[in-house]
Amino acid sequence: MNTLKFIYFPLMVFLVVVNSACKNFNDKETSHTTPRGDEFIYVEDQIFKYKQDTFFAMMLNYVVEFRYLDGEAIISPCIQYEDPLKYESNYPEEVYHQLAAHFHLIKEMGFNTLRICLDRLATDDKARYFYPAGDTLFSITYDYNQIFNALEQLVTVAKKEDLRLMILLKSPLFSKELERFTIKMLDRFRDNPVIFAYDFMNEPLYFDLEPKRKKTKAYSYVKHWKHLMKAHAPNQLFTIGFAEPIEVFEWDPSFLPVDFVQFHTYHPLRVPNEIYWYSRYVNKAWMIGETSLSADNDSIPYEHQRQFMIAAFQYSRDCGATGFGWWEFQDILSNHFESQYAGLLNHQGITYTEDSLYCIQGSLKPAVHEIKTLLNYEPQKPKRPINYYNMLGYNNYRIKGRILNAENKQGIEGAVIRGWNDNWSVGMNTFSDENGYFTLYSNDENVHFEISAPCLSKIKFNNELVYKACTQPAWNIKELPARELEYQNISYQPFLNDTNSKSIYIFSFDENLFHQTKFEADMGNLYLRPL
Repeated sequence: MNTLKFIYFPLMVFLVVVNSACKNFNDKETSHTTPRGDEFIYVEDQIFKYKQDTFFAMMLNYVVEFRYLDGEAIISPCIQYEDPLKYESNYPEEVYHQLAAHFHLIKEMGFNTLRICLDRLATDDKARYFYPAGDTLFSITYDYNQIFNALEQLVTVAKKEDLRLMILLKSPLFSKELERFTIKMLDRFRDNPVIFAYDFMNEPLYFDLEPKRKKTKAYSYVKHWKHLMKAHAPNQLFTIGFAEPIEVFEWDPSFLPVDFVQFHTYHPLRVPNEIYWYSRYVNKAWMIGETSLSADNDSIPYEHQRQFMIAAFQYSRDCGATGFGWWEFQDILSNHFESQYAGLLNHQGITYTEDSLYCIQGSLKPAVHEIKTLLNYEPQKPKRPINYYNMLGYNNYRIKGRILNAENKQGIEGAVIRGWNDNWSVGMNTFSDENGYFTLYSNDENVHFEISAPCLSKIKFNNELVYKACTQPAWNIKELPARELEYQNISYQPFLNDTNSKSIYIFSFDENLFHQTKFEADMGNLYLRPL
Protein backbone atom coordinates (compact mmCIF):
# COMPACT_ATOMS: atom_id res chain seq x y z
CA MET A 1 0.00 0.00 0.00
CA ASN A 2 1.50 3.31 -1.09
CA THR A 3 2.14 6.03 1.44
CA LEU A 4 -0.41 8.79 1.02
CA LYS A 5 0.81 12.28 0.21
CA PHE A 6 -0.96 15.02 2.13
CA ILE A 7 -1.82 18.37 0.60
CA TYR A 8 -2.77 21.19 2.88
CA PHE A 9 -5.58 23.55 1.93
CA PRO A 10 -6.50 26.65 3.92
CA LEU A 11 -9.38 26.45 6.31
CA MET A 12 -11.19 29.03 4.17
CA VAL A 13 -12.02 26.36 1.60
CA PHE A 14 -13.06 23.89 4.31
CA LEU A 15 -10.57 21.17 3.41
CA VAL A 16 -8.06 19.63 5.74
CA VAL A 17 -5.04 17.41 5.38
CA VAL A 18 -6.92 14.28 6.37
CA ASN A 19 -9.75 14.74 3.92
CA SER A 20 -7.40 15.34 1.00
CA ALA A 21 -5.52 12.12 1.61
CA CYS A 22 -8.65 10.03 2.02
CA LYS A 23 -10.24 11.50 -1.07
CA ASN A 24 -7.22 10.73 -3.22
CA PHE A 25 -7.01 7.22 -1.80
CA ASN A 26 -10.63 6.32 -2.42
CA ASP A 27 -11.58 8.23 -5.57
CA LYS A 28 -11.36 5.20 -7.82
CA GLU A 29 -12.98 2.95 -5.24
CA THR A 30 -16.09 4.93 -4.38
CA SER A 31 -17.10 7.26 -7.20
CA HIS A 32 -20.23 6.51 -9.20
CA THR A 33 -20.56 9.53 -11.46
CA THR A 34 -22.95 8.00 -13.97
CA PRO A 35 -26.25 6.20 -13.51
CA ARG A 36 -25.90 2.46 -13.02
CA GLY A 37 -29.26 1.73 -14.59
CA ASP A 38 -32.32 3.75 -15.52
CA GLU A 39 -34.31 2.68 -12.45
CA PHE A 40 -31.51 2.44 -9.88
CA ILE A 41 -30.42 4.92 -7.22
CA TYR A 42 -26.80 5.97 -7.64
CA VAL A 43 -24.28 8.35 -6.03
CA GLU A 44 -23.01 11.46 -7.75
CA ASP A 45 -21.23 14.42 -6.15
CA GLN A 46 -21.77 12.82 -2.72
CA ILE A 47 -25.56 12.75 -2.99
CA PHE A 48 -28.06 10.11 -4.05
CA LYS A 49 -29.47 10.51 -7.54
CA TYR A 50 -32.34 8.96 -9.46
CA LYS A 51 -32.60 9.73 -13.17
CA GLN A 52 -30.33 12.76 -12.70
CA ASP A 53 -32.56 14.16 -9.92
CA THR A 54 -31.57 14.32 -6.25
CA PHE A 55 -33.02 11.48 -4.21
CA PHE A 56 -33.16 12.16 -0.47
CA ALA A 57 -33.55 8.85 1.40
CA MET A 58 -36.18 9.40 4.09
CA MET A 59 -35.76 6.00 5.72
CA LEU A 60 -37.57 4.04 8.42
CA ASN A 61 -36.06 0.95 10.03
CA TYR A 62 -38.35 -2.07 9.92
CA VAL A 63 -37.71 -5.37 11.72
CA VAL A 64 -38.88 -8.65 10.15
CA GLU A 65 -38.78 -12.31 11.04
CA PHE A 66 -39.46 -15.60 9.30
CA ARG A 67 -42.49 -17.83 9.75
CA TYR A 68 -43.46 -21.20 8.30
CA LEU A 69 -47.03 -21.01 7.00
CA ASP A 70 -48.83 -23.36 4.62
CA GLY A 71 -45.59 -25.16 3.82
CA GLU A 72 -43.56 -22.11 2.80
CA ALA A 73 -41.21 -19.52 4.26
CA ILE A 74 -42.86 -16.17 4.87
CA ILE A 75 -41.24 -12.91 5.91
CA SER A 76 -43.49 -11.34 8.51
CA PRO A 77 -43.47 -8.18 10.61
CA CYS A 78 -41.69 -8.97 13.85
CA ILE A 79 -43.95 -10.32 16.56
CA GLN A 80 -43.53 -7.12 18.58
CA TYR A 81 -45.25 -5.01 15.94
CA GLU A 82 -49.03 -4.57 16.14
CA ASP A 83 -50.25 -6.80 19.01
CA PRO A 84 -46.98 -7.52 20.86
CA LEU A 85 -45.98 -11.15 21.30
CA LYS A 86 -49.08 -12.38 19.47
CA TYR A 87 -49.19 -13.08 15.76
CA GLU A 88 -52.27 -11.51 14.24
CA SER A 89 -51.83 -13.09 10.81
CA ASN A 90 -51.60 -16.83 10.41
CA TYR A 91 -51.92 -17.37 6.65
CA PRO A 92 -49.59 -16.13 3.91
CA GLU A 93 -52.22 -13.84 2.39
CA GLU A 94 -52.90 -12.29 5.80
CA VAL A 95 -49.18 -11.63 6.38
CA TYR A 96 -48.85 -9.95 2.98
CA HIS A 97 -51.90 -7.85 3.81
CA GLN A 98 -50.32 -6.88 7.14
CA LEU A 99 -47.07 -5.89 5.40
CA ALA A 100 -49.04 -3.93 2.83
CA ALA A 101 -50.88 -2.09 5.62
CA HIS A 102 -47.66 -1.17 7.37
CA PHE A 103 -45.88 -0.14 4.17
CA HIS A 104 -48.89 1.87 3.02
CA LEU A 105 -48.96 3.74 6.33
CA ILE A 106 -45.20 4.29 6.19
CA LYS A 107 -45.51 5.80 2.72
CA GLU A 108 -48.32 8.06 3.93
CA MET A 109 -46.09 9.21 6.79
CA GLY A 110 -43.65 10.62 4.21
CA PHE A 111 -40.96 7.93 4.09
CA ASN A 112 -39.64 6.70 0.75
CA THR A 113 -37.16 4.08 1.98
CA LEU A 114 -37.11 1.15 4.40
CA ARG A 115 -34.11 -0.47 6.01
CA ILE A 116 -35.20 -4.09 6.33
CA CYS A 117 -33.42 -5.78 9.25
CA LEU A 118 -32.71 -9.21 7.79
CA ASP A 119 -29.75 -9.87 10.07
CA ARG A 120 -31.58 -11.78 12.83
CA LEU A 121 -30.04 -15.21 12.22
CA ALA A 122 -29.17 -17.94 14.70
CA THR A 123 -26.56 -20.71 14.71
CA ASP A 124 -26.61 -24.36 15.71
CA ASP A 125 -23.95 -26.28 17.64
CA LYS A 126 -21.89 -26.57 14.45
CA ALA A 127 -21.96 -22.81 13.81
CA ARG A 128 -24.30 -23.20 10.81
CA TYR A 129 -26.61 -20.27 10.18
CA PHE A 130 -30.37 -20.36 9.82
CA TYR A 131 -33.46 -18.19 10.11
CA PRO A 132 -35.63 -19.48 12.97
CA ALA A 133 -39.35 -19.75 12.25
CA GLY A 134 -40.89 -21.32 15.33
CA ASP A 135 -39.98 -24.99 15.27
CA THR A 136 -38.81 -24.72 11.65
CA LEU A 137 -35.29 -23.65 10.76
CA PHE A 138 -34.49 -22.24 7.32
CA SER A 139 -30.87 -23.03 6.54
CA ILE A 140 -29.08 -20.37 4.52
CA THR A 141 -27.19 -23.16 2.76
CA TYR A 142 -30.02 -25.55 1.88
CA ASP A 143 -33.16 -23.40 2.04
CA TYR A 144 -31.94 -20.22 0.39
CA ASN A 145 -34.46 -20.45 -2.44
CA GLN A 146 -37.33 -20.45 0.05
CA ILE A 147 -35.71 -17.54 1.89
CA PHE A 148 -35.32 -15.53 -1.31
CA ASN A 149 -38.86 -16.33 -2.44
CA ALA A 150 -40.08 -14.86 0.83
CA LEU A 151 -37.93 -11.77 0.35
CA GLU A 152 -39.28 -11.46 -3.20
CA GLN A 153 -42.79 -11.18 -1.79
CA LEU A 154 -41.73 -8.41 0.60
CA VAL A 155 -39.96 -6.57 -2.22
CA THR A 156 -43.13 -6.80 -4.32
CA VAL A 157 -45.18 -5.23 -1.53
CA ALA A 158 -42.60 -2.43 -1.17
CA LYS A 159 -42.63 -1.79 -4.92
CA LYS A 160 -46.41 -1.42 -4.91
CA GLU A 161 -46.05 1.30 -2.26
CA ASP A 162 -43.16 2.96 -4.15
CA LEU A 163 -40.68 2.31 -1.33
CA ARG A 164 -36.98 1.64 -1.87
CA LEU A 165 -35.20 -0.87 0.33
CA MET A 166 -31.86 -1.10 2.10
CA ILE A 167 -31.26 -4.69 3.18
CA LEU A 168 -29.32 -5.17 6.41
CA LEU A 169 -27.41 -8.45 6.17
CA LYS A 170 -25.78 -10.66 8.71
CA SER A 171 -22.24 -9.69 7.83
CA PRO A 172 -20.38 -12.08 5.49
CA LEU A 173 -17.36 -11.28 7.66
CA PHE A 174 -18.45 -13.93 10.15
CA SER A 175 -18.28 -17.08 7.97
CA LYS A 176 -17.81 -18.44 4.47
CA GLU A 177 -21.35 -19.82 4.67
CA LEU A 178 -22.67 -16.28 5.15
CA GLU A 179 -20.56 -15.03 2.26
CA ARG A 180 -21.92 -17.70 -0.08
CA PHE A 181 -25.45 -16.84 1.01
CA THR A 182 -24.78 -13.14 0.43
CA ILE A 183 -23.50 -13.79 -3.08
CA LYS A 184 -26.63 -15.81 -3.90
CA MET A 185 -28.80 -12.95 -2.63
CA LEU A 186 -26.90 -10.39 -4.68
CA ASP A 187 -27.31 -12.55 -7.78
CA ARG A 188 -31.02 -13.14 -7.17
CA PHE A 189 -31.89 -9.45 -6.81
CA ARG A 190 -29.23 -7.82 -8.99
CA ASP A 191 -31.81 -6.55 -11.50
CA ASN A 192 -34.36 -5.33 -8.97
CA PRO A 193 -34.09 -1.55 -8.43
CA VAL A 194 -36.43 -1.65 -5.42
CA ILE A 195 -33.36 -2.78 -3.46
CA PHE A 196 -31.14 0.27 -3.74
CA ALA A 197 -28.47 -0.73 -1.21
CA TYR A 198 -27.10 -3.49 1.01
CA ASP A 199 -25.81 -2.85 4.52
CA PHE A 200 -22.97 -5.34 4.95
CA MET A 201 -22.35 -4.88 8.66
CA ASN A 202 -24.22 -3.33 11.54
CA GLU A 203 -22.09 -1.27 13.94
CA PRO A 204 -18.69 -2.98 13.81
CA LEU A 205 -17.74 -1.04 16.93
CA TYR A 206 -20.07 -3.31 18.89
CA PHE A 207 -20.44 -6.41 16.73
CA ASP A 208 -17.04 -7.06 15.17
CA LEU A 209 -15.95 -10.23 16.93
CA GLU A 210 -12.23 -9.66 16.45
CA PRO A 211 -10.70 -7.29 19.01
CA LYS A 212 -8.01 -4.80 18.02
CA ARG A 213 -8.60 -5.15 14.30
CA LYS A 214 -6.15 -3.13 12.21
CA LYS A 215 -7.51 -0.52 9.84
CA THR A 216 -5.77 -2.14 6.91
CA LYS A 217 -7.40 -5.49 7.73
CA ALA A 218 -10.85 -3.91 7.85
CA TYR A 219 -10.05 -2.23 4.55
CA SER A 220 -9.19 -5.57 2.92
CA TYR A 221 -12.57 -7.03 3.95
CA VAL A 222 -14.52 -4.05 2.67
CA LYS A 223 -12.59 -3.98 -0.60
CA HIS A 224 -13.47 -7.65 -1.04
CA TRP A 225 -17.15 -6.84 -0.44
CA LYS A 226 -16.93 -4.08 -3.02
CA HIS A 227 -15.62 -6.60 -5.52
CA LEU A 228 -18.52 -8.91 -4.67
CA MET A 229 -20.94 -6.07 -5.36
CA LYS A 230 -19.28 -5.24 -8.65
CA ALA A 231 -19.44 -8.86 -9.77
CA HIS A 232 -22.88 -9.82 -8.46
CA ALA A 233 -24.91 -6.63 -7.94
CA PRO A 234 -23.33 -3.88 -10.06
CA ASN A 235 -26.48 -1.73 -10.10
CA GLN A 236 -26.88 -1.49 -6.35
CA LEU A 237 -24.95 0.35 -3.64
CA PHE A 238 -23.38 -0.96 -0.47
CA THR A 239 -22.69 0.55 2.91
CA ILE A 240 -21.86 -0.20 6.53
CA GLY A 241 -23.87 0.98 9.53
CA PHE A 242 -21.27 2.82 11.60
CA ALA A 243 -21.80 3.69 15.24
CA GLU A 244 -19.89 6.40 17.12
CA PRO A 245 -16.98 8.37 15.62
CA ILE A 246 -14.63 6.05 17.53
CA GLU A 247 -15.29 3.59 14.68
CA VAL A 248 -12.36 5.48 13.16
CA PHE A 249 -10.00 3.45 15.37
CA GLU A 250 -10.58 0.27 13.32
CA TRP A 251 -13.44 0.61 10.78
CA ASP A 252 -12.44 4.04 9.50
CA PRO A 253 -15.40 5.32 7.41
CA SER A 254 -13.21 7.59 5.28
CA PHE A 255 -10.62 4.90 4.64
CA LEU A 256 -13.05 2.12 3.70
CA PRO A 257 -14.25 1.88 0.07
CA VAL A 258 -18.00 1.83 0.76
CA ASP A 259 -20.32 3.57 -1.70
CA PHE A 260 -21.74 5.76 1.05
CA VAL A 261 -21.61 6.02 4.83
CA GLN A 262 -24.59 5.66 7.11
CA PHE A 263 -24.17 6.08 10.84
CA HIS A 264 -26.26 5.61 13.97
CA THR A 265 -26.58 8.27 16.65
CA TYR A 266 -29.01 8.62 19.55
CA HIS A 267 -28.36 10.55 22.75
CA PRO A 268 -29.49 14.21 22.31
CA LEU A 269 -26.28 15.52 23.88
CA ARG A 270 -24.26 13.56 21.33
CA VAL A 271 -26.37 13.62 18.17
CA PRO A 272 -25.49 17.10 16.82
CA ASN A 273 -21.81 16.59 17.61
CA GLU A 274 -21.61 13.24 15.86
CA ILE A 275 -23.49 14.64 12.86
CA TYR A 276 -21.01 17.52 12.74
CA TRP A 277 -17.97 15.22 12.93
CA TYR A 278 -19.19 12.79 10.28
CA SER A 279 -20.18 15.62 7.96
CA ARG A 280 -16.75 17.28 8.11
CA TYR A 281 -14.40 14.31 8.20
CA VAL A 282 -16.02 11.67 6.01
CA ASN A 283 -15.26 12.16 2.33
CA LYS A 284 -18.26 10.30 0.93
CA ALA A 285 -22.00 10.65 0.62
CA TRP A 286 -23.41 10.11 4.10
CA MET A 287 -26.74 9.72 5.80
CA ILE A 288 -28.09 8.95 9.25
CA GLY A 289 -29.05 5.29 9.27
CA GLU A 290 -30.57 5.22 12.74
CA THR A 291 -31.63 7.86 15.22
CA SER A 292 -34.48 8.35 17.65
CA LEU A 293 -35.49 9.83 20.95
CA SER A 294 -37.44 7.22 22.88
CA ALA A 295 -40.63 8.69 24.28
CA ASP A 296 -43.38 7.14 26.39
CA ASN A 297 -45.21 10.46 26.95
CA ASP A 298 -44.43 10.15 30.66
CA SER A 299 -40.76 10.38 31.59
CA ILE A 300 -40.03 11.62 28.05
CA PRO A 301 -42.91 13.60 26.50
CA TYR A 302 -43.96 12.92 22.93
CA GLU A 303 -43.36 16.63 22.39
CA HIS A 304 -39.65 16.11 23.04
CA GLN A 305 -39.55 13.30 20.49
CA ARG A 306 -41.25 15.62 17.99
CA GLN A 307 -38.74 18.39 18.68
CA PHE A 308 -35.90 15.89 18.43
CA MET A 309 -37.02 14.74 14.99
CA ILE A 310 -37.23 18.33 13.77
CA ALA A 311 -33.84 19.31 15.19
CA ALA A 312 -32.00 16.16 14.11
CA PHE A 313 -33.42 16.26 10.61
CA GLN A 314 -32.76 19.95 10.08
CA TYR A 315 -29.21 19.78 11.43
CA SER A 316 -28.51 16.73 9.24
CA ARG A 317 -29.68 18.64 6.19
CA ASP A 318 -27.70 21.71 7.25
CA CYS A 319 -24.58 19.55 7.39
CA GLY A 320 -25.15 17.95 3.98
CA ALA A 321 -26.87 14.61 4.67
CA THR A 322 -28.26 12.72 1.70
CA GLY A 323 -30.63 10.68 3.86
CA PHE A 324 -32.22 10.43 7.30
CA GLY A 325 -33.18 7.15 8.97
CA TRP A 326 -35.40 6.72 12.05
CA TRP A 327 -35.32 3.76 14.43
CA GLU A 328 -38.00 2.32 14.21
CA PHE A 329 -41.55 1.70 12.92
CA GLN A 330 -43.31 0.73 16.16
CA ASP A 331 -42.54 0.54 19.87
CA ILE A 332 -41.41 -2.89 21.03
CA LEU A 333 -41.32 -4.72 24.33
CA SER A 334 -37.80 -4.63 25.65
CA ASN A 335 -35.78 -4.69 28.82
CA HIS A 336 -34.64 -1.08 28.59
CA PHE A 337 -36.36 2.21 27.92
CA GLU A 338 -34.24 3.39 24.99
CA SER A 339 -35.26 0.55 22.68
CA GLN A 340 -38.78 0.09 24.02
CA TYR A 341 -40.20 3.49 23.07
CA ALA A 342 -38.16 4.46 20.00
CA GLY A 343 -40.93 3.85 17.46
CA LEU A 344 -43.32 6.24 15.75
CA LEU A 345 -46.34 4.06 16.42
CA ASN A 346 -47.31 3.04 19.95
CA HIS A 347 -49.58 0.16 21.01
CA GLN A 348 -52.62 2.13 22.14
CA GLY A 349 -55.74 2.45 20.01
CA ILE A 350 -55.92 1.95 16.24
CA THR A 351 -54.87 3.93 13.18
CA TYR A 352 -56.58 4.05 9.80
CA THR A 353 -54.59 4.98 6.74
CA GLU A 354 -55.59 8.28 5.17
CA ASP A 355 -57.46 6.50 2.37
CA SER A 356 -59.15 4.15 4.89
CA LEU A 357 -57.80 1.09 3.09
CA TYR A 358 -56.10 -0.34 6.18
CA CYS A 359 -56.61 -0.46 9.92
CA ILE A 360 -53.48 -0.88 12.08
CA GLN A 361 -53.20 -1.38 15.82
CA GLY A 362 -51.47 1.48 17.60
CA SER A 363 -51.55 5.27 17.40
CA LEU A 364 -49.15 7.58 15.61
CA LYS A 365 -46.92 9.74 17.79
CA PRO A 366 -46.89 13.49 17.04
CA ALA A 367 -43.42 13.36 15.43
CA VAL A 368 -44.97 11.59 12.43
CA HIS A 369 -46.88 14.71 11.48
CA GLU A 370 -43.64 16.66 10.98
CA ILE A 371 -42.13 14.42 8.31
CA LYS A 372 -43.77 15.81 5.18
CA THR A 373 -43.10 19.38 6.31
CA LEU A 374 -39.45 18.56 7.03
CA LEU A 375 -38.96 17.30 3.49
CA ASN A 376 -39.44 20.90 2.30
CA TYR A 377 -36.81 22.27 4.69
CA GLU A 378 -34.20 24.56 3.11
CA PRO A 379 -30.76 23.84 4.64
CA GLN A 380 -28.92 26.59 6.52
CA LYS A 381 -25.21 27.07 7.14
CA PRO A 382 -24.45 24.78 10.11
CA LYS A 383 -22.84 25.97 13.32
CA ARG A 384 -20.56 23.79 15.42
CA PRO A 385 -22.50 22.58 18.50
CA ILE A 386 -21.63 24.40 21.69
CA ASN A 387 -20.82 21.14 23.50
CA TYR A 388 -18.70 19.69 20.68
CA TYR A 389 -15.59 19.35 22.87
CA ASN A 390 -17.45 18.22 25.99
CA MET A 391 -20.57 16.51 24.75
CA LEU A 392 -21.80 15.21 28.08
CA GLY A 393 -21.03 18.11 30.39
CA TYR A 394 -18.36 16.36 32.46
CA ASN A 395 -16.78 18.76 34.96
CA ASN A 396 -14.22 16.99 37.20
CA TYR A 397 -11.16 16.59 34.96
CA ARG A 398 -9.82 18.23 31.81
CA ILE A 399 -6.85 17.07 29.72
CA LYS A 400 -5.26 19.27 27.08
CA GLY A 401 -3.01 18.20 24.24
CA ARG A 402 -2.29 18.45 20.54
CA ILE A 403 -2.42 15.93 17.68
CA LEU A 404 0.21 16.39 14.96
CA ASN A 405 1.01 14.77 11.63
CA ALA A 406 4.26 12.88 12.18
CA GLU A 407 5.44 13.62 8.64
CA ASN A 408 4.90 17.37 8.36
CA LYS A 409 4.31 18.32 12.02
CA GLN A 410 1.08 20.13 11.14
CA GLY A 411 -1.93 19.97 13.44
CA ILE A 412 -4.54 17.34 12.59
CA GLU A 413 -8.13 18.50 12.63
CA GLY A 414 -10.92 16.05 13.42
CA ALA A 415 -8.89 13.47 15.33
CA VAL A 416 -10.94 11.42 17.78
CA ILE A 417 -9.54 11.19 21.32
CA ARG A 418 -10.90 8.49 23.61
CA GLY A 419 -10.14 8.12 27.30
CA TRP A 420 -11.13 5.45 29.82
CA ASN A 421 -10.97 5.35 33.58
CA ASP A 422 -8.69 2.86 35.34
CA ASN A 423 -11.11 -0.10 35.32
CA TRP A 424 -12.38 0.58 31.75
CA SER A 425 -15.95 1.07 33.03
CA VAL A 426 -16.45 4.61 31.66
CA GLY A 427 -15.17 6.06 28.40
CA MET A 428 -15.32 9.60 27.11
CA ASN A 429 -14.55 11.26 23.75
CA THR A 430 -13.51 14.54 22.23
CA PHE A 431 -12.16 15.88 18.93
CA SER A 432 -9.21 18.00 17.87
CA ASP A 433 -9.78 21.48 16.50
CA GLU A 434 -8.55 23.04 13.26
CA ASN A 435 -5.02 23.36 14.69
CA GLY A 436 -4.90 19.90 16.25
CA TYR A 437 -5.55 21.01 19.84
CA PHE A 438 -7.96 19.02 21.98
CA THR A 439 -9.59 19.19 25.38
CA LEU A 440 -10.85 15.94 26.93
CA TYR A 441 -13.32 16.34 29.79
CA SER A 442 -14.24 13.53 32.17
CA ASN A 443 -15.67 12.88 35.61
CA ASP A 444 -13.20 10.12 36.45
CA GLU A 445 -9.45 10.18 35.97
CA ASN A 446 -8.39 9.05 32.51
CA VAL A 447 -5.72 6.35 32.44
CA HIS A 448 -6.17 4.50 29.12
CA PHE A 449 -6.16 6.36 25.80
CA GLU A 450 -6.78 5.69 22.13
CA ILE A 451 -6.43 8.27 19.36
CA SER A 452 -6.86 8.23 15.60
CA ALA A 453 -8.13 10.30 12.68
CA PRO A 454 -9.51 9.49 9.23
CA CYS A 455 -6.89 7.77 7.05
CA LEU A 456 -4.27 8.05 9.78
CA SER A 457 -2.69 5.58 12.17
CA LYS A 458 -3.95 4.78 15.65
CA ILE A 459 -2.08 5.10 18.91
CA LYS A 460 -3.12 3.37 22.13
CA PHE A 461 -1.36 3.86 25.44
CA ASN A 462 -1.67 4.28 29.22
CA ASN A 463 -0.72 7.48 30.97
CA GLU A 464 -1.25 8.45 34.59
CA LEU A 465 -1.16 12.21 34.36
CA VAL A 466 -0.41 14.71 37.09
CA TYR A 467 -3.36 17.06 37.63
CA LYS A 468 -3.40 20.53 39.11
CA ALA A 469 -6.36 22.11 40.88
CA CYS A 470 -8.39 24.72 38.96
CA THR A 471 -10.61 25.98 41.79
CA GLN A 472 -10.06 27.77 45.06
CA PRO A 473 -10.40 26.24 47.50
CA ALA A 474 -9.30 23.07 45.77
CA TRP A 475 -11.48 19.97 45.81
CA ASN A 476 -10.25 16.78 47.42
CA ILE A 477 -9.20 14.84 44.31
CA LYS A 478 -10.16 11.53 45.93
CA GLU A 479 -13.70 12.71 46.72
CA LEU A 480 -14.94 14.06 43.40
CA PRO A 481 -18.64 13.51 42.68
CA ALA A 482 -20.26 11.30 40.01
CA ARG A 483 -17.07 9.53 38.96
CA GLU A 484 -18.92 6.56 37.44
CA LEU A 485 -21.37 8.67 35.46
CA GLU A 486 -21.77 7.05 32.03
CA TYR A 487 -23.56 8.72 29.14
CA GLN A 488 -26.68 6.52 29.16
CA ASN A 489 -27.31 7.83 32.67
CA ILE A 490 -26.91 11.50 31.76
CA SER A 491 -30.21 13.20 30.95
CA TYR A 492 -30.23 15.88 28.26
CA GLN A 493 -33.05 17.76 29.99
CA PRO A 494 -31.07 19.63 32.71
CA PHE A 495 -28.80 21.03 29.99
CA LEU A 496 -31.60 22.65 27.98
CA ASN A 497 -31.78 26.44 28.04
CA ASP A 498 -35.49 26.44 28.85
CA THR A 499 -36.79 23.26 30.45
CA ASN A 500 -40.28 24.65 31.10
CA SER A 501 -41.22 25.79 27.62
CA LYS A 502 -43.28 23.48 25.41
CA SER A 503 -41.58 24.89 22.32
CA ILE A 504 -38.06 23.80 23.27
CA TYR A 505 -35.28 23.43 20.73
CA ILE A 506 -33.90 20.05 21.70
CA PHE A 507 -30.25 20.93 20.89
CA SER A 508 -30.35 24.33 22.59
CA PHE A 509 -28.06 23.72 25.54
CA ASP A 510 -26.72 26.11 28.19
CA GLU A 511 -23.19 26.85 27.00
CA ASN A 512 -21.97 27.59 30.52
CA LEU A 513 -22.39 23.96 31.56
CA PHE A 514 -19.72 22.56 29.24
CA HIS A 515 -16.56 24.47 30.18
CA GLN A 516 -16.18 23.71 33.88
CA THR A 517 -13.48 21.64 35.53
CA LYS A 518 -11.93 21.04 38.94
CA PHE A 519 -8.57 19.57 37.87
CA GLU A 520 -6.48 19.90 34.74
CA ALA A 521 -3.50 18.14 33.11
CA ASP A 522 -1.48 18.60 29.92
CA MET A 523 -0.63 15.64 27.70
CA GLY A 524 1.58 17.59 25.28
CA ASN A 525 2.05 16.64 21.62
CA LEU A 526 0.97 13.31 20.14
CA TYR A 527 1.67 12.08 16.61
CA LEU A 528 -0.26 10.14 13.96
CA ARG A 529 1.06 8.87 10.65
CA PRO A 530 -0.65 8.59 7.24
CA LEU A 531 -1.68 5.05 6.31
